[in-house]
Formats: sequence, C-alpha cells, structure tokens
Amino acid sequence: MRIFKKALKHSETDVNKGTSLIFGKINFNSLIIIKMKKITLLAALFAGFAMNAQTTYFSDDFNDEDVSDWTIYDEDGDTFTWGDLFTVTDQNGDPVTPVSLISRSWQGVPLTPDNWIVSPAIDLTTASGDVQLTWKVLAAAAEWDNENYTVYVATSSDLADLEASTVTFNEVYDDPNDEGTQYDRSLDLSSLTGETIYVAFRHHDVTDMDYLSIDDVMISGVLAVNSNEFQGFKHFVGNGQLNLSANTSMEKVALYNMLGQQVVSQKLNSNNETVNISGLQSGVYIVTVSIEGASKTFRIVKN
Repeated sequence: MRIFKKALKHSETDVNKGTSLIFGKINFNSLIIIKMKKITLLAALFAGFAMNAQTTYFSDDFNDEDVSDWTIYDEDGDTFTWGDLFTVTDQNGDPVTPVSLISRSWQGVPLTPDNWIVSPAIDLTTASGDVQLTWKVLAAAAEWDNENYTVYVATSSDLADLEASTVTFNEVYDDPNDEGTQYDRSLDLSSLTGETIYVAFRHHDVTDMDYLSIDDVMISGVLAVNSNEFQGFKHFVGNGQLNLSANTSMEKVALYNMLGQQVVSQKLNSNNETVNISGLQSGVYIVTVSIEGASKTFRIVKN
C-alpha cells in the first residue's frame, strides 16, 4: 500500500447538470456554443494558409505505460526513478494524475532525486523552419509542489553532452493556488533542424516535495512549401472538378464551407486525383490535403 503525504482534495462542479435540449424549444446558449465551435474551426482552417504543412516528428503520451524505448538513469542511486509509477493515487486509490511519466521526491520518506530519462533517437534531418518540443507538467495539489526539473535537447544521448547543451528548459513547478494544475510547456528546437536529436527530462535539485508528472511529449513543426511531401503539388478547379497533383501519392482531401462544416471527405491513393464538387453550391471553400502525415491548406472558389 502506498503512503501519501496528504489526502489530495478534489472538487467537482456541475455545469448545466440535468439540462437538455427539448424538441421544439430553442436553447439560446447552445446556439452560441455551436456558433463558437464553427468560428474556432474556421480560424484553425485559415491558419493553415500561413502554416503550409504541419508534421509530427515524435510523440509519446505514455498511455501504454511502456518506456522501453527510452533510457532511464537513476543517478542518485536510491532505486526510485522515472517509470516506477505511471499514475499517483490518493488514499482511496483514486488517480490524481493522468497516466504519465512520474518521478518522486517523496515516497514515505524524503527523496533527493537525480533522475534522467532520455528519448530514443528522433529524426529531424528532413525538418526545416519552426520546430517545437511540447509537453505537459503537473505536481501535487498542495503547498509542497515545488518540483525542480530540466529538459535538455542535444545531438547525443550522452548525459554530459545533454547537460552541456544550450537548448534547455528549466523551471520549479509552482501552482500559486496549490490545485495541481497541468501546464503546457514548449521549447524551440528550430536550431536543431537537419539533425538527429535526443530529448532528456531530469528531475533534480529538490527534496521532500512529492511527485512530478510529465505527459504528452511531442515534437512537431511546419514544413516549408518546398518540403518533399508537397514538392510539385498543384491544384485547379474546372468543369465541376477539383484537380490535384503531386510528386508523392496523396492520402486524403477534405473540403469545408465558410461555416466550418465539412462538405467533402475523400480518401486518395495516387499522384493525380479528381474530386467531384459539382454538387456544391457556388462559393469559397477551404481544402486540406494530406500526404504522408503532413497537410496543406488552401482556398478554392467554386463557380
């Protein structure tokens, strides 16, 4: 049975509990929500014009509780390290963290961790432009939440090389309200495009707090227009058809009207494709095309 410093408090709020839409009655608040969702979707689609093609180079949400492809170092030698736990529970056995990477600075007794976990090799040799490492972090919902950790990124998995890297992020977690808030964090990796890299999380220089949770680690970026996936990409509209061509086989196309509603979704499997849009009303449409996990967004006019 795990020993806990303090029973963590959880509060629930019922929002619109027991409410529902009644047939024949207009729910004004629901209409506002629907409109906002459409506006948000449109904003995301229009953002794609500037973004060109978005791709993910690495991601791990740890939901499978398998970190065998990562390398773990217990540098303080206390046998407590990353991956010993993937959730922290309260005195009732209820989880107070998502399934995630966990490292402890207290487990029945104070600990002084120097725990490293290093990712597998991550290929950025084809990356260019803006590349970001993102993750989520949280600590105990208590005044003892000041967990210190550092993120290192380097072209070597050696701990000394990682520690000497200039691409780093360090913070002492602190939720002013002691509510165990999960925060989003990011680190710019644009200086490492064209390289094979390693990412390390280190929990260190702290004692007698509780736990640190790291989740949803991802490296993603915006591919330049001349990226391999969309080299030679062309499109034009004629005779009720959207014509698409690329040097690489395309995977999917979707069209959205100006209300943000998807009006066409079609799987693709060749370098040259046509999409029948003769049944659509005249107007402006947003198109997204996917190639090898990357996507490109553009606008067409259907007469």
